[in-house]
Formats: sequence, structure tokens, C-alpha cells
Amino acid sequence: MARTAFFTISSWNYLHYARALASSLAAYHPDVARIIAVADTRRDDLTGGDFPEFDECVFFDDLDLPDRRAFSFRYDVMELNTAIKPTVFSRLFAEGYDRVIYLDPDIIAYRRFDELFDVLDGGASSVLTPHALAPNLHPDSPNDLTFMQAGVYNLGFMALANTPETLRLLKWWETRLRTECVSNRVADGLFVDQKFVDLWPAYCPGTAILRNPAYNVAYWNLDSRPVRRRGDAYEVDGVALAFFHFSGVVPGDRSILSKHQRRWKPGSTPELRALFDDYHDRLEQFGLRRFSSIPYGFGTFSNGTRIPDVARRHFRERLEPFSGDPFADLPAYLNRPAQLDPNPDGVVTRFAHALWMTRSDLQTHFDLRGSHSQLSYVQWFASGGAEEAKIPAEFIRPVAKRISDLGAQVRKRSRSSKLTAAAARFAYRLLMKVQPNIRWFYLLIPPARRKRFLDALFRSAWPAAYGGGSLPLSHGVSLIGYPFAEIGVGEAMRSLARSIESADVSYEVVNFDEQVRSSQKDRALEERLTETPSKTVNIFCVNADMLGSTVRGVGSAALHNRYNILRPFWELPRIHPQWIDGLRQVDEIWAPTAFVRDAFAAETDRPVIHMPVSISVPSDVQPNRRRFGIPNEATAFLFAFDFSSYPTRKNPQAVLEAYLRAFGQDRKRNVSLLIKTMGRSADKVEVLNSVRRLARDDRRIVLIDDVLSRADMHGLTASCDVFISLHRSEGFGLGIAEAMALGKAVIATDFSGSRDFVSGATGFPVPYRLIDVEPDQYPYFVEGQKWAEPDIDAAARIMASLADDRDMARAVGSAAKSFIENFHSPQAVGRIADTRLKQIYGHRNALIGR
Repeated sequence: MARTAFFTISSWNYLHYARALASSLAAYHPDVARIIAVADTRRDDLTGGDFPEFDECVFFDDLDLPDRRAFSFRYDVMELNTAIKPTVFSRLFAEGYDRVIYLDPDIIAYRRFDELFDVLDGGASSVLTPHALAPNLHPDSPNDLTFMQAGVYNLGFMALANTPETLRLLKWWETRLRTECVSNRVADGLFVDQKFVDLWPAYCPGTAILRNPAYNVAYWNLDSRPVRRRGDAYEVDGVALAFFHFSGVVPGDRSILSKHQRRWKPGSTPELRALFDDYHDRLEQFGLRRFSSIPYGFGTFSNGTRIPDVARRHFRERLEPFSGDPFADLPAYLNRPAQLDPNPDGVVTRFAHALWMTRSDLQTHFDLRGSHSQLSYVQWFASGGAEEAKIPAEFIRPVAKRISDLGAQVRKRSRSSKLTAAAARFAYRLLMKVQPNIRWFYLLIPPARRKRFLDALFRSAWPAAYGGGSLPLSHGVSLIGYPFAEIGVGEAMRSLARSIESADVSYEVVNFDEQVRSSQKDRALEERLTETPSKTVNIFCVNADMLGSTVRGVGSAALHNRYNILRPFWELPRIHPQWIDGLRQVDEIWAPTAFVRDAFAAETDRPVIHMPVSISVPSDVQPNRRRFGIPNEATAFLFAFDFSSYPTRKNPQAVLEAYLRAFGQDRKRNVSLLIKTMGRSADKVEVLNSVRRLARDDRRIVLIDDVLSRADMHGLTASCDVFISLHRSEGFGLGIAEAMALGKAVIATDFSGSRDFVSGATGFPVPYRLIDVEPDQYPYFVEGQKWAEPDIDAAARIMASLADDRDMARAVGSAAKSFIENFHSPQAVGRIADTRLKQIYGHRNALIGR
């Protein structure tokens, strides 16, 4: 009789899961050995008596692994548990087992596995279970796309026979997992141990695919495998449930079926409720309270500091082979200055640089090519950003100290000049105070000489109040930001310039583009360019997270004696607490929409003024359907977005799904969907590939991934009938507003900034429900943030109705155009801005003597 073993892999804090599994296996297969491999350090307080359901225990330090110290540092707890799987298989075969069956610890057996043993008895050398046995087109994960990313087969189960073919493949698999068992490279086709096994059936002719629906039932296949109850037993498609995989269960929270998805809850069916209640009871029975709090033995450095994921990732991607013990030696190494130029006083440490390299949002906001950007980044890092990213203080303190030391040097160098400025301010204010009493003396001095004297004294008192060091401030506005950048915040600056110019407001432009990496080809404001602000009002046309770095870039002295305004955009209902102190540098905030106004007004004591965005498009824009591949008679829908604006927020999948629901089953409908993209994102390849697959199957879908000039973008919009945006949130919605200005009907989620101009009278608002923003979906995460999940069925119905009634689209588009002209033209916004600036001039004059 073949010698057979079940085994699982667990760290100590998962021991209650493993015991529950082993207990269920013992109930149905008491004659099969049960073995646990412990992916953790040994503990004196835990012995075999603490997990009697197992016949044997294999410890991590018993495994035949190269450099176990580096191996255990290289991976986090989940990666390590999966990385040793082939090594444990090989060890058990070496011990004489003929058949070895692996099961994840979060599995429960509900009967004997007779079908599995029949397959092995029939000569299979390997047995795998796919995640799903039928296609899954559901728009939300888990679906076919999920399985293509994570792997076709679920490696919570694998059965192998001791054959030369299997042993050879185990050696290959083990070699791969020594360095590539990672969870952060899904875009590269890697996902821990699991994705490699997509190749297993091709490499192993003796592989059997177990298609019995009763095996490996889990959240990812509940769409096609509903669980039913017959008496005390559970069934799937009329077959008695063999085992259920409780992946992602949250002990202590019985309302969550799996933390990896949102579609299913334990209460979705009575059967699931009973199944999960029973599982939670089992976890409590087998030691949840005792084992779940045991710290992971490989989770800290030798000094007790928790090892952050970024340190492990930097170690395996940049530092191996490492000379020394990473647990003992790596903290000191990572706290040394990064090899950056200029990196003043080494303020950017190797750890801070490593964190930056792992996050695309940080790379977008801080490019680290100059000292201003580097200082902005470390200020974010030390003032809450690193702590928010759950970085231990061990790596924050050195950065904070270097910032402090650098500041002390600057203060020392500038102390003498500050004393001179303070004396000059005292003298100037004294003269202004006594001026009425010595007017007779003033009149004895020629006016030109008197002016030169006062100007010189004022320059000494407030050096920043003089542009270029010689010209006194003049009434008007200094627009500070990215005047040439072809991104939304750059266009917003140009829009504001057009508005105040229409009201004959004097203005100049200061370019600080060090922190943006976009194309800089829009030179409309070039003639207004100046090196240093010289007007009485500064308007910082940057977002709140960039205010600090912009102020340092143009010189913090540029704030003095001016009235300072921030013109920020923001896409969520709450601003980040980290920005609140920085907002005290400005006197007021100009919010582009009511949505942004409410977000800032709730958190700051500064006045928040709703200053609309002006929209101007040329009057002579001509459509050119041939150029963009749009059939003349088709109803054309346009969706345009920038990947650098976060695709999760822009929600391209919702637009695709709405299109498919509206027109996917009727290929004869004369419609066209144009998807215009630009920019960069970690998700770009995945999103574009999904669009291209659909476009290959449906020639009515056209993808344009390119940076178009504004004239070309206007031409593209003019060539379409409807602009659609099923965004989760918008600070404003420039593409929507410009489409309206061109007389196009718009379909838009009825949430956030676009509500200022998209209503039932001017467009087609799409209803929504609020959902949580997840930590990795948008930068500056704050717990409790919400945004919209648009109603895709409602959007599909609107698309279908407009395809049938282009006259309605034109009528609503005409109303939209009139609304933009009346309320968002440069002249309309210019009047609002001019009125506010005139109020500010008087207020600012009162500030001079403060």
C-alpha cells in the first residue's frame, strides 16, 4: 500500500488554522500521516504537545535551503510560507512517502477525498485544482482577469506522487522560489509560488486536473459553485463538499467572508452563514486567542525593530548577495545617505530612497532630481508620511535629525542678515508711524530722493517684497506653478490666467516645474514669465501636497508682505491631516469646485473661496472622424483619461463594462467607443491589454494611447457625440467640462467636482453608491475616505438611449454649452476673481505694518 502524507505550512500565529485543518483530516483519513512545516523560528514555549493533531513537525531550520538567514529575510511571512513548499515536498519524498498532499492551513475537510485517491491510483504524478471550472465575466474581482494574474491553479492544494518526473520539476520549482517567490510583481507575471505552476501541466505530462466541483470551493468560484445543504452535509452541484478553502477569513469578524473581495458575505446565503459560523467556532476551539498574538520570529531585526516590507524588497532586489547578517547589519546600512546628487547633508537616506523607489505616487510627486524636490520628499517622510506608511521610527529618526542639522546650518548662516532685516523693519515701521507728525520734514526732501530712501529701507526690511531685488511690489497677481505642463493642474493655471486677463488684472507667471515630469509644450504663457514674484498677491497653482516644495523652490521669502492664495485640486471628501500645518502659510484658498471647497473648509481655519474654473475652447474646432477612425454615421462615445491621475479613480473598467452591457450583445448597433489615454502608471499595461483584447473582438472600440496637442484633443472631442466619465471622484473634471463647451452630451458619475456643471438639465448624471477607498488605490490615504461606485446598469441604459436618439444628445449638448458659456467662461470667472482681488488689495495693504 502506498505510503501517503498530508502536510501544511504555517507560522506560529496561524497554528489554530493548521490544527483545525488537521483535525478535519483525521476525522476522514485517520490512516494518513499529518505533518506540519513551521515557517518560523523555534520557540521553547511551543512543543508537539501544543498541536497534537499532527504526527510530525518539520522546522524551518531543518530544511535543506541555501543561506537560511538570507532566505528568511528575503521574504515576508506569506512569501516565506509559500517559498518552502517544494522543499518540504522533496524532504517528505526523501523520508519515503510515495504520495504527498499539500493543503493550506485555512482549509477544512468535510468528507473523504476518494476521487483524489482514485486519480493518484490511476497513475497521475501530479494533481491540481483550477481556481474556476467555468468562465467568469463579472466586472468585479474575482473573475477571469483575476485568475490570469494570480494563476490558473490554486496552490492551496497540490497532490504529488514520488516519481522521477515530479522530483525533477520540484527541483526546478525550488530553484525559482529561492529568489522569485514574491507578491509585488504581478505585472511581471509573478505571484509567489502559484504563478509558476501555470507551467506545471506543460512540463509534467502526468499531471491530472481535478475538475470535481466539490474540491477547493472558495470565494473565487462561488459564482459557479453555490453551496447547498442537505441535512447536516453540504453539497456543490449535487456532489458532497470535499473541502472548503476559507481564504481571507478575518477571525473575530463574522461579517467578512474574505478580505480579498467584496462581492460575497457570509450572510449572502444561509448555507454560507452556517459554514462560516462553524469555521469561526473551530478557530476559537483550536487556540485563536493563544496563537494569533504570537509574533513572527523573522519579523524583526536583531534590535527588535519591525522589518518593513520595503526593507525586504530592497534587500532582495538591490543588495543580494549581502555581506553580513541582514537581521543585524541592515538597519545601519539603510540609515546611511543615499547615493543621490546633490542630497544636501545626506538628508535622503538609503531607506527613504528605497521607499521612494517602491511607490509610483511618490515618484510622481517628488522626482528627487534636485535639492528642492529632495527636501520636499524628506519633509513628507519625516512629518508623517513614513509613519503613515507604517515605517518604524528606527528609519525616520535619522532623516528627521539630518533635516534638523541642515536647518541649524542654514539658520546660522542667515542669522546676521536676519538681524539687519529686523532693524530695517523697525525703522521703516517707526517712520510710517510718526509720518503724520513730521510731514513738514518730508516736504523739505525732494520727492525722488525721498522715494529712493524709503525704497532702499523697505528692500532691507522685506527683501522678498522686491522682484529681482530692485523693483518694488506692484498691484497684481503672481501665478506660481507649472505654466507649461500638459497636465490638469497646468491647464488650470493657464485657465486662471485667461480669466484674470479678461478682467484686465495685471499678472505675471513664475515657473517651478522641477516637481513635474509631464510634457512641457504648452507655451501660451511664456511671454508672462518672470524669475521672481513681484506682485502684491501670490496665487500658488499647485496642489496642497506640493505647496511646501513650491514655496521652498521660489524662496520662502516670496511669501512675505504678499497676500498668498492656494489654488488646489483634490479628489476626495477629506484632505490629509498632514497638509493642515502647511496651509497656514497661505491667507486663503481658492477652491475650483464646491466639492473641493467643502473638503478644505472642514479642516482649515483659512477662508475657502469657491473660484470656478474657466473653460475656453476655440470657436472654429472642426470634427475629423476619418482621422480618428470613427464611422460617419456611428454614435461615438469618448472616454479620455491620464494614467498618472490614477486609473482606479478614473475607472476605465466601468466604462468598458457599461459599453458591453449596452452594445456587447448587438454587434449591429452603429456605435463607436473611443478610449483616449496618456501618462504612466503601474497599472497601464494591464488596463491597455484588456482594452486591446476587447478591441480585437469588437472593432467598434478604438484605443488612442498618445499625447495629443490641445487642438487635436479638441478635434477628437468634436468628432464624437457623447463624452462619458464613470469616475469614482473628480476634483473638477476638465475633460467633461471641455466636452460640454464643445456642445457635447456628457454622461458622468453624479459625485464630486463635476456636479458643479453636470445636472439633469446639462447632461446625464449617473447614480452611485459610496464605497471605501482602499489604502493602495489613491495617495495620502486616510481611514474612512469614500468615493463613488457608479451604477453601471444605469450608465449602460443612458448609452443605449443616446445611441437611439442622437437628436436628444445634441439638444442636451447645446444646453451644456450655454451653461459653460454663462458660468465658466473666462469672462464670467474673471469677474469673480477681479471682485475678490479688489477686496484683497485693501486687506493686504493693512498687513504691511504687522
